[in-house]
Amino acid sequence: MDTDATPAPADQRLLSESLMFEFGNALVSKGLLSRAQLDELSARASLLGQPLSRLAIESGLVPEPEALETLSAVSGIPFRHIAEFRPDPEAVARVPARVALRHQIMPLALEGGVIRLAVADAPSLATVDSLRMVLGLAIEWVLCTRQDIARSIKHFYGLGVDTIDAMGELKDEEEPAESTDVAAPEADAGIIRFVNQIIAEAIRMDATDIHLEPFENDLRLRYRIDGILQPIPIPKNVKQVRRAIVSCVKIMADMNIAERRKPHDGRIKVRHGAEEFDLRVSILPTRYGETVNLRLLNRKSMFMDLEHLGLTKEQLPQIEYLSTLPHGVVLLTGPTGSGKTTTLYAVLSRINRPDVKIITVEDPIEYQMHGINQIQVHAHIGLTFANILRSILRHDPDIILIGEIRDSETADIAVRASLTGHLVFSTLHTNDAPSSVMRLIDMGVEPFLVSSCLEGVVAQRLVRRICPACREEHTPDDVIVEEIARAWPDRAAGARYFRGRGCPDCNFTGYRGRIALLEIMLMNDALRTMVVHQRPANEIKAQAIKNGMTTLRRDGWSRVLEGITTVEEVLRVARRDDLPI
Repeated sequence: MDTDATPAPADQRLLSESLMFEFGNALVSKGLLSRAQLDELSARASLLGQPLSRLAIESGLVPEPEALETLSAVSGIPFRHIAEFRPDPEAVARVPARVALRHQIMPLALEGGVIRLAVADAPSLATVDSLRMVLGLAIEWVLCTRQDIARSIKHFYGLGVDTIDAMGELKDEEEPAESTDVAAPEADAGIIRFVNQIIAEAIRMDATDIHLEPFENDLRLRYRIDGILQPIPIPKNVKQVRRAIVSCVKIMADMNIAERRKPHDGRIKVRHGAEEFDLRVSILPTRYGETVNLRLLNRKSMFMDLEHLGLTKEQLPQIEYLSTLPHGVVLLTGPTGSGKTTTLYAVLSRINRPDVKIITVEDPIEYQMHGINQIQVHAHIGLTFANILRSILRHDPDIILIGEIRDSETADIAVRASLTGHLVFSTLHTNDAPSSVMRLIDMGVEPFLVSSCLEGVVAQRLVRRICPACREEHTPDDVIVEEIARAWPDRAAGARYFRGRGCPDCNFTGYRGRIALLEIMLMNDALRTMVVHQRPANEIKAQAIKNGMTTLRRDGWSRVLEGITTVEEVLRVARRDDLPI
């Protein structure tokens, strides 16, 4: 029967032999398939009982976007990127997860008794009749890529919904219990598969941490992505096997599954494609069960070189200048997680040569680099930063990296090492670059020593990049536009501002990846004189700006004008400059 005769909203044609015949001819006329390839695909489609459109994509002969564009032209079903929509929760609620999974459809909108559904192929008459019966609504179709639909289902119905759905009815766990039997029917291979899905999805989304947190009536899953914790939807009935999930993680990490009263740690090694990941597992007992944190480490992808840090054309020469000094102290400052260590290692990679000896003292060693002597701090046996530094100086290094200056003793040794001809890199926790001077003095380093040895300070923050897949233009508040115009008067006129709408590629956050904002203060005679006389940090900052320093906030506005990040991200990480820019 030719389903073209079946009415469909907006004259959208359903799957039929005539539709596939037109689709195949259109591919040939566009040069996407040869006539011989079409004949072969048509024969396979007839033999397997599958649509020609799906076989053309799965065979790799026709890229999916081109195939869907062609299908759209002959069927009247529009082909759109799912990022153009923000799925309506009311529409999602009308379509049960089991139905969405079975038909691989994603509800997008519900209006006036018509539901808009995203599908990766022209729907058949049987599919349409089945859905009309279940939903009781007229249906409008939209073509989207299969990957977009799968990711959207995962986001809105919950990660692992297919696995949990396949496990059938889950029984509530009874409290208390001495241990959880992960071989039980409700915690069999389905639980293992669900845990693997959690880890695989975290790797796909470039998460650094996985948090599994039990509460009274639910289990919460969160990933730390681009420095921000993001809730990850999971099926509601997962809470019924939450202890089995924790026990599965413990078994993977070779931990004692019977011990639920004490904190304990372990490690898991996993492979994802061609890459290997090391997962550090930490488990803590809480009121409603054990909470799990998994830190994902991939040493191949963690490291970045200087060219890929996203530095501006003004910043790169300044960083290179600091990295090639014969001696002195160079500090990177910022809060935990602001990328200081990544930047330091990018600098070290630039100057790591056979004629240069580099020794690092770290707690912990975050990156492994060939050609650099790396030392791990072990404070419990007396192997502290200060003690290691005393021994390091007898090994004739050219460059020393101190993971962090934490106390006056470490600060004093670092300063004196620089005065004896060594280039010392280290980190501090201060709000901006000028404040680092006062921090060293507060640690007990004499002002004249700080003035003599300090060569530069780099304050750093990380802001999230706008997702390129769902980037759209918008207009910020007038107050912000005025501030940006004061910061960059020559660039702000007629500027366009962007943000991310949210799509499957960015987990509907509007952001994907991060870039560093930098405030680079290079020391000169005027600043050294102010340091010796212990002038306040705000006066040092004013002089540094006069010397050409770009503040964190101003650098952030520059990235907003470039369309890289959003106003909201700059406001989140960089406080307002009280001084004239």
